[in-house]
Amino acid sequence: MAEAILGGVAQDLLEKVISLVVSRASLAWGVKDELRKLERTLAKIRAVIADAEKRQSSEQRIQVWLEDLKDVLYDSENVLDEFECEEQRKQVIKQGKVLGKRRPFFSCSNPLVFRLKMGLKIKEIRTRLDEINKEKDAFNLNTQTSSGSSSRSGWRETHSHVNVSKIIGRDIDRDEIIKKLLSPPADNNPFIVSIVGNGGMGKTALAKLVYNDDMVKPHFDSRIWVCVSEEFDLKITLQKIIKSATGESTTIHLSDLEQLQQKLQELLKYKKFLLVLDDVWSDNRDQWNDLTHLLTCGTTGSSVIVTTRSSEVASAAGSHYEHKLKGLSKDDSITILKKVSESEHGRVTNPEFLESARKLVDKSGGVPLVVKALGGLLRSNTDRTRRRTIQDKDILAELQKEGDVLAILRLSYDNLTVDMKRCFAFCSLFPKDCEFLDFLLSNYWIASGLIINNNHLVKEFLARSFFQDVESIGAVYKFKMHDLVHDLASSIDPKEYSVAKFDTASISDRARHVALSYNSDNGTECVPPFFLSQAKNLQTLLCTSSGLGISGEVLKACISN
Repeated sequence: MAEAILGGVAQDLLEKVISLVVSRASLAWGVKDELRKLERTLAKIRAVIADAEKRQSSEQRIQVWLEDLKDVLYDSENVLDEFECEEQRKQVIKQGKVLGKRRPFFSCSNPLVFRLKMGLKIKEIRTRLDEINKEKDAFNLNTQTSSGSSSRSGWRETHSHVNVSKIIGRDIDRDEIIKKLLSPPADNNPFIVSIVGNGGMGKTALAKLVYNDDMVKPHFDSRIWVCVSEEFDLKITLQKIIKSATGESTTIHLSDLEQLQQKLQELLKYKKFLLVLDDVWSDNRDQWNDLTHLLTCGTTGSSVIVTTRSSEVASAAGSHYEHKLKGLSKDDSITILKKVSESEHGRVTNPEFLESARKLVDKSGGVPLVVKALGGLLRSNTDRTRRRTIQDKDILAELQKEGDVLAILRLSYDNLTVDMKRCFAFCSLFPKDCEFLDFLLSNYWIASGLIINNNHLVKEFLARSFFQDVESIGAVYKFKMHDLVHDLASSIDPKEYSVAKFDTASISDRARHVALSYNSDNGTECVPPFFLSQAKNLQTLLCTSSGLGISGEVLKACISN
């Protein structure tokens, strides 16, 4: 799927080249001539990218061709960015009135030397693109417009995402679990309930319904919510429990296991607590035994809710009651689909539109995440022809296997604009269950050169249901990405958008955006990771470990490349 972004990269480069030719009268004639040749070659290549995207999955040589093209396009972008930087440097010098100062003739800041250097670089890029342009003729690629050019969906500023995300069709499931929690067997302490279901089925949403129920709140002295995710480590889990129970981030820096155990027992002793362990993957019985033993310090009636995709995990956790979550009814699915697909034109009443909804619901399997994704597709494709195209996608067979949800989500991804595809892939750099703030995420995109300005892209993603757990804090939105949506983002281009640990030996030489996470025993290590010496095209380096930054030595290693 990485190549689906290339059409947009080529278009951006075309616009930059045209802008340079038109607006930079001071360019040397040789440079202008090379830019015009580059413009013509780019236009020819861009015209066949869409067809190459479709065929690359079944034809290895086209996939290799696209990879080579991607390298050259990004190198071209770097060269053209040098022009822009030089222009800005000249403006700064002009404003500082230092034009009269002498500079050595062979200095890089000498305008003539700079133009000659840029002319050579552009010629080299153009030569490489000419070779790629010749290679394409062997593939018999069809000329067509690039994919991912869908128009922006409507967004109403007054639209409440909390209402859109309102949980529908889970009242019976909620009541069954609450009944168990309010009258647990006396000999079970703590009483453990597992909510088991496939990805996207709404396990977390159901746990929240129970957790925030008006009968549940007063029943427990303390309620604690912890997102465990894929890595189940006793020390980390205890830190999260303590942090959630106290609301104090300083407690997470307790590193000694004995200290953590003592702190946990201080917090929970003689209390009736409700602990939610969300998104658990580990079926290690020894770890579970250690944790549940620590939780026996609470009074009778204390309970634990575990959400997981696996009955094996539920068994390892020592569950006393396993609640298997099934798909929503057709009526509930249609209700969600209609609610999500409402556009700026208001509630959907068109009979033909509703018929489209019913056909899509038949393919959803009652999986809430799939229904919302389909609703987002309908929202952004309001014309009849486009809706029929969505219905005709051959996804029914894929709904019978585990990858069904991702098949639908890929449809939603394919329907994004090029800018949105880039920004969506960038989100894979952040850990699963990361909480985003809309303005901060937009700033990351802008700083990484993915977009020029905010342009309401976050709201576009929210409207299409790519994010969940949306909360409005004044004018700011806070939200998360579902783990399956995160899986999709991670699959788009793991070479360009890479996640590395501090001791990672190597990363792809194509890596441009890298998230760096520290191992638990790294502390604030200053020695730069070895892989930075290979990252010649690095554009973004994020540190995703809580409370830790990037040291000066690491920054020096980045700049030196």
